Amino acid sequence: MPLDQYVYEKARAALDAIPPGERDGIYVVSFFVYDEEDDPRRPTITVGFNTESDVTRADPEAADPVRAASSKSEARWNYAFWRQNELAVVCDTARDPDGAAIRESWAREQRLWFDADDVDDPNFDARSERLTGAFVSTAVDVVRRLHAEGDITRVFGRPIPVVIHELEYYDQIAEQNLAANAPGLVPDEFVRWCREGL
Repeated sequence: MPLDQYVYEKARAALDAIPPGERDGIYVVSFFVYDEEDDPRRPTITVGFNTESDVTRADPEAADPVRAASSKSEARWNYAFWRQNELAVVCDTARDPDGAAIRESWAREQRLWFDADDVDDPNFDARSERLTGAFVSTAVDVVRRLHAEGDITRVFGRPIPVVIHELEYYDQIAEQNLAANAPGLVPDEFVRWCREGL
C-alpha cells in the first residue's frame, strides 16, 4: 500500500474513534512528526488533538502558575501545553510495525533510504533532510485529503485545522500548515507563533 494511503487510513480511523461527546471542544488536530530514536530514516506521526478546556487549563490568567503557559498564544499553540494524547502512532516500529515496513519501502522506492548510521558521514544531513522533507510532504497531502474528502467536517461538524508540527516551531512549520489546510483555516495567531514565538 502507498504510504500516503496508509497514513490517511490510519488518521481517518483515529479521528473516527473519538467519542462524539468529546468532539465539540476540539479546536485542532495534531500531526506530531518525530523520528524514532532520533533516527531520521524512521519518521513517525502521532495523531492527537487539543481542546478549549485544555487551553483554559494552561491559560496564564486561569491556570496553576506552575503549569501555566507564558501567554494565551502559547497555551493555545505550543504542543508542550497540549493534551498530547495518542489516537494513533503511525509508522512506529513497535506500535505500528506494518506502517514502519511501508515507510521503509516507500523511502527505498523514492531513493531516499540510506544505510549510513555515521553522523560524521558528509552526506548524512543532506540525506536526512530529503527524507524528512518528503515525509512531511506526505503528511501535507494527507491533511489536504482529510479536508477534501470531508473527513474533518464529518467528524467535528465543522472544518478545523490539522497542524503538522514538531516540538519546535519555526517558519517552515507555518508554511507547511498553510499549504496543508484550506485558506483561512490556520489562524494568524498560529502563524505568528511559529514565526515569532508569540
